[in-house]
Amino acid sequence: MSPKTLARRRTEQRPYAGLRGGLYARKSQYRGKKSSRHRSVAEQLAAGREDADRLGVVVGEHGEYVDDGISASRHAAQTARDDFERLLDDIEHRRLDIVIAWASTRLQRDLAVYVRLRDACAAAGVLWCYGGKVYDLSDKDDRFRTGLDALVGEREVDELRDNVLRALRSNAAKGRPHGRAPYGYRRVYDEKTGAYLRTEIDPEQAAIVKEICERVAAGQAYKGIATDLNQRGVVPPTEFWTAKQVDRMAWLEIGEHPQHRAIRAEVIRRLDEGEAAKEIARDFNERALPLIAGQWWPTTVTQFASDPRYIGVRTHNGVATHDEAWPRITDPSTHAQCLALIAKRRTSKTYNKRPGRAKYLLPGNAVCDVCSSPLFSGINGAPKTATAKGTKMRRLNCMQPGKDGAKGYHVSFDMQLADDYVKCELFDWLASPGFIEAYIQADDERAQRVADAEGEIKVLTARLESFRQEAIDGTMTAKSFAAIEAGLLPKIAEAEQLSDSLRVPSVVRGIAGATREEIEAAWEALDLPQQRLIVETLLDVRVRPVGRGIRPESAEPFVTVTPRRLDLVA
Repeated sequence: MSPKTLARRRTEQRPYAGLRGGLYARKSQYRGKKSSRHRSVAEQLAAGREDADRLGVVVGEHGEYVDDGISASRHAAQTARDDFERLLDDIEHRRLDIVIAWASTRLQRDLAVYVRLRDACAAAGVLWCYGGKVYDLSDKDDRFRTGLDALVGEREVDELRDNVLRALRSNAAKGRPHGRAPYGYRRVYDEKTGAYLRTEIDPEQAAIVKEICERVAAGQAYKGIATDLNQRGVVPPTEFWTAKQVDRMAWLEIGEHPQHRAIRAEVIRRLDEGEAAKEIARDFNERALPLIAGQWWPTTVTQFASDPRYIGVRTHNGVATHDEAWPRITDPSTHAQCLALIAKRRTSKTYNKRPGRAKYLLPGNAVCDVCSSPLFSGINGAPKTATAKGTKMRRLNCMQPGKDGAKGYHVSFDMQLADDYVKCELFDWLASPGFIEAYIQADDERAQRVADAEGEIKVLTARLESFRQEAIDGTMTAKSFAAIEAGLLPKIAEAEQLSDSLRVPSVVRGIAGATREEIEAAWEALDLPQQRLIVETLLDVRVRPVGRGIRPESAEPFVTVTPRRLDLVA
């Protein structure tokens, strides 16, 4: 027979003596309050031990279950509650007799999870204790009471979510910030009331943000930027130790700093002893150890370069709600160039998506004049392989088969000869008045034209999609849709061409219009990803077949270099 609950028999103080107990504690979020981190779960566990002592319940060595910083709401991101799952497993295998928690909402805030836990406890004969009362889930009255508590907990979180969303919409409309201050900024609050006053620039961090945006706009490789920041010892935008950072310590190069070496030695020792990386990270955060495992990554570089907050824009669900919410760190022109170049790299051919790995100027940028396929790097007419050795001539090769499946390649051309010719044509063009007229415009004008062109693309595309849906639904005839599509597609293509025409690396503005000698000197100061991006953006390079047995002394008869967007060049 199950023991009576304390809710009905308050005079019976110790009918549960000797039962095997498990203490469960959970906290959703700390919202940046470092001083209170882990304090909530510690208080919950302390209260649980008091309940266990009062009831005479025995809590074993592994009888604590903690999910710290994890929400139990159905609206939250689906982060696994590892210790909750371990608790369920112990209940189902009858390793526990009673589960003790601070409140019903610590166990769950989702009715579906309540039912899952309730059924497991009822089947295994495991009791609940929360709020100082014990419940028997095989008893109809206790199921009813705990079910009501579960419903109330779920409604509380739903109401809280509605209030938060309402506040977010209001703050977005007023240009007020939300969440933590972005890297590069700091918030100022009233010392007496704690009310938000303004967001201001953090000079040290803002300088890094500005540098990143300018280097991305100039066409530098994301990996190269991240590597440079790491080598310079620039503190990355991370706040806490994570399990991944702990794992990274096993191979991270950390230099000769004594404290850093001691931290690494401790990590390796504790991992070798079988301690979980998550627990080591939690301990390091409590001890406030320096975040030496934090790193700058290429993804962080692209996120910073494309973040509209750095031009003072407040967004909500991806929509700009306030244009001057706080001071700018970078200018709109640089931001527009960053967006254009990032989009270009994401959508361009796969062999140009990782500019930091390229070794030569023309592979991927030059194409075969026969089939318009990209040319790749090879040696003496054969594709480059791991076994290629010596100082043989490096060539540009078309990898498509010959006519009617014949063996061989359409094009195989001396890469150095083509490189020299393409650079000569490029330098002449950069120094020409036509290029200056086409590309050297005021920054604000360029940014506005990019924004206008991309906005028109979105509007026209949305209109086309709405008409397409009408045709699918049968409210528009196929003939009518075809006529509308024929009218809209050229307009979309024209807007895309205009947008693409403005996607010029900012580094070009520093060398265009100078003398040819100055351009040559400036070119040598650029890194390879920047040089490749300039060629890809400004030139159409095509290579024609040479013919067997012919070794040309000049590239001009076989390599065609055409400036892109001739309609914009005088």
